Amino acid sequence: MSDLGDRAAGRQVRRGVVVVLLALLAPPGTLALLKLVPDLDLVLRSAVGHLVVVSAISACALAVAVAAAAAAGRSRDGSLVLLGLGCLAIGFLMLTHGLVTPGIGDRPPNLWVGRLPVLAIATFAACLAAAAWPGRAPASWAGHWPAGTLAAGGLALTVALVAIALWPAAGIGGRPLPGEAGTRMGLVLGAALVLVALGGVHWRRWRLGLDSVQLALVVACLLSAGALLSLEVGRPWHLAWWDYHAFLLAGFAAAIFAVVTGYRRSSTLQDVLEGVFASDPMAHISRGYSETLRALIGAVEARDAYTHGHSARVAELSVSIGLRLGLRPSALRALAEGAYLHDVGKVGIPDHVLNKPGALTDDERAWIQEHPIVGEDIVGRAPSLRDALTVIRQHHERYDGGGYPDGIAGEEISLAARIVSVADVWDALTSDRAYRPAWPPDRALAYMEADRGGHFDPRCLDAFLALMAERGHRPGGRAADPAPAGDSCHEQPSAEALPAP
Repeated sequence: MSDLGDRAAGRQVRRGVVVVLLALLAPPGTLALLKLVPDLDLVLRSAVGHLVVVSAISACALAVAVAAAAAAGRSRDGSLVLLGLGCLAIGFLMLTHGLVTPGIGDRPPNLWVGRLPVLAIATFAACLAAAAWPGRAPASWAGHWPAGTLAAGGLALTVALVAIALWPAAGIGGRPLPGEAGTRMGLVLGAALVLVALGGVHWRRWRLGLDSVQLALVVACLLSAGALLSLEVGRPWHLAWWDYHAFLLAGFAAAIFAVVTGYRRSSTLQDVLEGVFASDPMAHISRGYSETLRALIGAVEARDAYTHGHSARVAELSVSIGLRLGLRPSALRALAEGAYLHDVGKVGIPDHVLNKPGALTDDERAWIQEHPIVGEDIVGRAPSLRDALTVIRQHHERYDGGGYPDGIAGEEISLAARIVSVADVWDALTSDRAYRPAWPPDRALAYMEADRGGHFDPRCLDAFLALMAERGHRPGGRAADPAPAGDSCHEQPSAEALPAP
C-alpha cells in the first residue's frame, strides 16, 4: 500500500503541502524581509483604500457565515453554527474597523480602530476552537438552537458596533482601559497559538479525506495567526501593517473558493460543509471518496441482503485498528478504501451459492474463493483505487500461509489486508447470516483469540482486542479450534469448532 496513494491523490497532497507552507511561512517571512530592508516598508496612507480592503475581508467572511448558517439550519450541526458565528464576528468587526478609521468622513482618532481587528480574530479563534470538538457543550448547545444562537450573536454585534461606529471616541474609545496593553498582548498570543493548533487539527483531517474545505480552514487559521503577528509588529500605514489585511483577505477568500467549488460539485451547501468538524476519522475519509468508489460500494451493498452494511462496518473497524497501530493518514485512507471494497468480487457469485444455508460443495467453495481475484480485476480498472487492490486480493490470506488465493504468509501479506482480515471475520461472526445467527461478542472474541498466529497477525489481533476491551467486550467461554475461522464469513463452522455458548 503506497503512502502517497494514487497519482492524483499524490499530486493533491503535494499541492496541499505547498499551500500550507506558504500560509505558514508567508507572514513571518514577509515581516522579516521588511524589517531587514526598511526601505521596502513603504508608507501607504489611504483611509478610503483601507475601508475598501476591510470591506472585502468583511464580505468574504460574511459569505462564509451565510453558507455555514444555511448548512447548519438543515443539519442542526452546532459546529457549523459556531463557524458561522465566528465568521459573522470577523465580518461585522472588520467592517466597523474600516468605518471608524480616522479620515473616513469626520471620524476622529480613536482606540477602537486598533482594538477591533484583534477582537475579530480572537473571536474567530474562540468560535473555531469550540467548533472543532462537536461533542462538547458550546457546539451541542448551538446545535439545539442554531437560529437563536446566530440571531443573538448577530444582534449583540450589531448593537455594539453601531454604537462604536457612531461615537468611536466616546468613553473608552478615547482612553485606554487599565492594563489594556498587557491584556491585548495576551489576547494576541493566545489567539495566535489557538489558531496554529487548530490549523494542525484541520491539516490532519484534510490528510484523511483531502477535502478542500478542510484545507481552506488550515489556510484561514494560519493566515489569521499571521495577520495578528503583522498587526502587532507592523507600524500603522506601513506595508508591514497592510500585510495583515492581505493575509486575512487571502484566508477568507480561500474559504469562499473552497465552498464555491464544493457547491458546484455537490449542488447543496449541506453536502459541502456537513461533517467538516466531525471527530470521527472515518467521516473525513469518506468525504474524499470518488464517484467510482461510491458506485462500487453501492454495488457491493446492493448485492447481498445479508451483508448489507458489512463493508461499511469493516471499513470503520479497520480504520480504528489502523489508528491504534499508528498508521499515517494516507495509509488510513487507502485502508478504508480497501476495506470498503474487499468483497466487490462477490458481485459475480450467484445468490444460491452466496447465501446457501448449508455446507458448500467443493465446486461452490472454489467459486467463492475466486472472489478476491475477481474483485482485484474489477477495481484494477480504476487507477484511482489502486491502493485498494492488495486488500481486495489478500483479505482471505492467513498469517500461517493457509489462506487463499495465493497462500502467502506473515508479512508477505500487506498490513492493510492483515487488519481487514481481523475486522472482516469479527463482523461476519457477529452478524446474522443465511447459514447461522450472529454470535455473541464474547464467543466471537474467544474464537478469534484462539487463532492468534494462525489466521490472524498477533499484532493486529492485539490492537483489535484492546479496542474491543474499550468497548466493553472481552473473550469468554471455552477456546475453540480455530481451523474454520478463515471460512467464517462464507460457511457454517462445524459444531465441534464452536466456542461454548
